[in-house]
Amino acid sequence: MEGVFERTHCDETDFVAYGTGQLRGQAKDWWDNLKKEQGIEATRTMMWEEFKTLFLRHHSPKAVINRIKEEFIQLRHSGESIEKITGVFLDKLKFCDELVQNEEQKIYYYYNMLSAEYREFMTPSKYGHLTEIVNVAREREIELKKQIERGERRVFDVNLSPAKKPKPNEAPKKGVSKGGVPQCKICGKTHKGECYFKNKPCPTCGKVGHVVANCPGKVSVCYKCYKPGHKKSDYPELVGTKDTADTKSEAQKVRARSFHMTATEAKAEPDVVSGIFLVNSIPARILFDTGVNRSFVSH
Repeated sequence: MEGVFERTHCDETDFVAYGTGQLRGQAKDWWDNLKKEQGIEATRTMMWEEFKTLFLRHHSPKAVINRIKEEFIQLRHSGESIEKITGVFLDKLKFCDELVQNEEQKIYYYYNMLSAEYREFMTPSKYGHLTEIVNVAREREIELKKQIERGERRVFDVNLSPAKKPKPNEAPKKGVSKGGVPQCKICGKTHKGECYFKNKPCPTCGKVGHVVANCPGKVSVCYKCYKPGHKKSDYPELVGTKDTADTKSEAQKVRARSFHMTATEAKAEPDVVSGIFLVNSIPARILFDTGVNRSFVSH
């Protein structure tokens, strides 16, 4: 509608009247109800920006917008054509103004969305506009198709997702992915091209060349006392309690003893008390010597 206003040189005071005249179905029902609530005169003097705010609040609730933002962040290229995945990217981008505010961030999200077969030939910092990296992706797609036609690449290689997990019996070498891509020394992940975090300062120390997870100045904090310098597993009080409990348990195990004697021997002892119970479904007699604090079992 705003495109129509621009092409027809429509006066700004007529935007709402002309725009609402194009509403159909549920959108028209909503507008008719709004006129009853606010009054004919109030809706007649309403400006276009005020109308858009009310319209989007009803037809594009915040919960839906938040879901689109999550889908935008998690969007990944998994075999679709560049035209199709770019269309999905741009469609969701319209709802992410707060998340993506400049061309650099657009390029970063688009680059991160592409599969490894495309990203390995790209360096995000070389592009100044989103259109530039989209055109490079289109050229790469044409080259991949030519490689398939020449038999230099199998079809399923193009459709591999960058998040695809290796099979259990395919264990890649340490520091190297299945495709032979070396592990990045900055972020610790396997990728080709320049690392996005190369010139990004670490939030902990402010230096570049590493991410916060690999920061040499990172201090361990105990989740028991919330003090730096040790972990919860090394907390002094917990370690002492554990050692004491282990010592008591071992002492109890050492003192526990069992003896066997016959019924004749038990009758000869004046301090023995006896009783009947089952051991593995077999009747047995338990004897307790009150004089020396010992227990016996007699079948």
